[in-house]
Amino acid sequence: MTYRGDMTEPLGARIRRLRTDRGWTQRELAEPGYDRGFLAKVETGSRPPSAEMLAYLAERFGLTVDELRFGRPPGVAAELRASLDEGYRDLEQGRIADAETRFAAVAKQAAGYHLGDVECYARFCQAEVKWQLFDVAGAQEALEHAEELAAAAPPWLRAMIVHRWSGCRYLSGDAGTAIARVEAELAAGPSDPDAELCLLTALIHPLVEMGGLHRAHRAALAGRRLAKAATRPDFVARFHRQASQVWQAIGQADRAEQDLIEACRLFASVGFDRDAARCRWARGYLLRRLGRLDEACAELTAARDQLATIGSEEGVAGATVELAEVRLRQGAPDDAAALVSEVWPLLARDVEALGEATGLRGQIAQAGGDLETATRLLREAFEVQSRASLHGAAVSTALRLGDVLRQRGHLDEALDAYRQGLDAAARGPAD
Repeated sequence: MTYRGDMTEPLGARIRRLRTDRGWTQRELAEPGYDRGFLAKVETGSRPPSAEMLAYLAERFGLTVDELRFGRPPGVAAELRASLDEGYRDLEQGRIADAETRFAAVAKQAAGYHLGDVECYARFCQAEVKWQLFDVAGAQEALEHAEELAAAAPPWLRAMIVHRWSGCRYLSGDAGTAIARVEAELAAGPSDPDAELCLLTALIHPLVEMGGLHRAHRAALAGRRLAKAATRPDFVARFHRQASQVWQAIGQADRAEQDLIEACRLFASVGFDRDAARCRWARGYLLRRLGRLDEACAELTAARDQLATIGSEEGVAGATVELAEVRLRQGAPDDAAALVSEVWPLLARDVEALGEATGLRGQIAQAGGDLETATRLLREAFEVQSRASLHGAAVSTALRLGDVLRQRGHLDEALDAYRQGLDAAARGPAD
């Protein structure tokens, strides 16, 4: 997209160009507020205009002061924001290269026009490209780059930067820092319902995985009230998707499924195919937990294929590991092993998925009768989950490890594994 005006044009030259475009003499522009000679010096660059003169000239031209000062065409900020919105839809629909090119161009233009809020949004969108490509470190770095301009950004964007940054920390195995950052932002008092809903949404998954179910439940209830006042359908949809985890955990499966269906509908309504596919992944997880394995297999397969088409490597990895769990439960350990192997190179970027996949490999070994390998893998999974403070997953892994050790006749070690599971349960965040 090309806009009128030259961002490198000196201010004096711009004033002269705007004057001559209108067919005015220097006297006609300058008077009655200023004399022709002073305007001539401004146009040649030998004298800078005062703030008062700049405001006077801007009014004569029918521009804002910043449009005159920085050479912004009228309406350019709104056009650039709309371009970023369009690029974000491209990203959600898998047109990653197009989106990336657009984001870079808008970031450059916004910087030239001194539009800090638009440049911040563009930098955030560039971080989203990294996120979609499962470049967790790159996404975090880009988010920190966006945060340099966050003071100029609207509240919803500042909240989304924190949301994604905390997600990067969580995937990197630092759930405690992820939660603390979001809670600090909430304590500071977000200034609108969209921002507050975004931050509450960011809390839910880490709290559930760390064993802080009561705190996650409070966040879900608060978010449910805020969702009625929120204006961004994508934020409401993300909330419903995350809140479904809480309803699952407290035994309200119907409510969880309703939230996922609503989230999918809202994402589809704004053309967010990537996030709609992630809802299908979440629903597959729910169906697996409910024992509806054939339905879970179909939903997870569809989610994985859609996420692969869109280019969401993080989504592909997570959905594939969950699908492998279903195939194992369906009595197909070879299929499960093949699925885990398929995405193994991606899993080092996501500590939660790495721990889950390592534990799943242990279960596959157990199903095949290789209890020694199962023991080793389950120990590795427990260590990964414990280091990342994923206490809920660590408890489940410790129980499986204890069962395998008991099968092997190692009763003392089995008891020790069960104790470790109890310790992990006790280490969850305080409610």
